Amino acid sequence: MRTALATLLGLVTLPLSAAAAPKTFQIRADGGSRIEFVSDAPLETINGVSTKVTGSVTVDPEDLGRAAGSVSAQTAGLRTGIDLRDEHLRSETWLDSHRFPNATFELTGVEGASSLAANQNTRVRVRGRFTLHGVTKNIVASAQVRWLPVTDELRQTPGITGDVLRVGASFTVRLTDYGISVPAIVRLKVSNEIRVNVSVRGVAR
Repeated sequence: MRTALATLLGLVTLPLSAAAAPKTFQIRADGGSRIEFVSDAPLETINGVSTKVTGSVTVDPEDLGRAAGSVSAQTAGLRTGIDLRDEHLRSETWLDSHRFPNATFELTGVEGASSLAANQNTRVRVRGRFTLHGVTKNIVASAQVRWLPVTDELRQTPGITGDVLRVGASFTVRLTDYGISVPAIVRLKVSNEIRVNVSVRGVAR
């Protein structure tokens, strides 16, 4: 009887243990993720978007304190809707995409929640290191996380082979903090403060 009870308890707790295991979510440049840079200057608002986003994040849904990973966007993939302006952004005067091909966020901590509930949005604050133009600064971002355990319906979506993690985050950076100067001639059109909006989708291996 005791052996049968132990076996039953083992069967009950096994799925819970498996669900709590850390999962590594791959972020691929397949259109499911994007990073947006917003410059809101007195004379003009510029929205630059890159979907060339890659990286990986390891998350234990039962213990967010163990989360780690990084996300990168290709600066050469940034598009603002005007080709000539995009060329200027990639040039040595601005982002210098040849020398510094990526803008990268490295996750160092999560605050505000200790776990994720399946299929529900969880609001958190994430800490990390943001690298742009060869300069790295510590930042804190407000974020919303949603964990979707894989289902047969999800598997019907191309590219979805496991659990899905969706993260949306926003933070502000100052161009001068990253060694990028705004020429006086365009200071009313390009803001020194840039809003960064991140939307990423990771799929578990």
